[in-house]
Amino acid sequence: MIEKNILGILLFLAFSKCFSQEISASKTSGQTLTLKKGERSLSCTSEVLFESFRYSGDRRFLLFEYFNKQLKTPLFLGFLRLSDAYDRCNKNSKIKINREPAGDNILDISEAGKIYVTYQEDMYSIGGSALHSRTYVAVKRLDTSKEILFPFSVRREDSERSTMKKLDLIGGPNIIDKTKIPEKTHIISKDGKYIVPLGISCDVEEFYKGIWNVETRKQISAREIGDLLQKGVRCEDMFG
Repeated sequence: MIEKNILGILLFLAFSKCFSQEISASKTSGQTLTLKKGERSLSCTSEVLFESFRYSGDRRFLLFEYFNKQLKTPLFLGFLRLSDAYDRCNKNSKIKINREPAGDNILDISEAGKIYVTYQEDMYSIGGSALHSRTYVAVKRLDTSKEILFPFSVRREDSERSTMKKLDLIGGPNIIDKTKIPEKTHIISKDGKYIVPLGISCDVEEFYKGIWNVETRKQISAREIGDLLQKGVRCEDMFG
């Protein structure tokens, strides 16, 4: 009886270890991904061509890069949950890459927070027939792609003046390079409860500046900052 219990525990631990192993990915060709989990590797074909990909901050998703010939720039418009890709690949099925409905350039995704952050570019009227280009950050729900409105959220009817006021809340529109996001740049916290819209590096001493609470949709207060510092919370604890 004892031997059976021990065997059961060992099997459970082995299963748990296998289940918890991180899935890694590599590109084999224009449409082929190789997914590795533990010692096992699977090779699958995606439904569309892609240039490259990068991991989300929590490493639960792949963000796929497509080259926009008209704009002559790479855009991260598609995403894929790694666990879903592995399951489909295990069934010898083609991998489906999800596309961001509005065509927004995806900056980061959080499984824990069920949100993703995008970098939007559009044209708006500045009087008469004159148009001007603007860029801004949007936060959306992962399951519905519905935008979560923050004080920095830009609407199509916003004037140039109101747009600039909103962008000033997060430090301006062009601080983050949407085409080349360094691995050390963090946008969504590990628990999905906080965001830094334009990204932050944990190398910065005052990392808590520019952090927004997703639930309250406000920047964290001086009191919250004080609590963090008093508790000895480091950037790596929140975003690393």
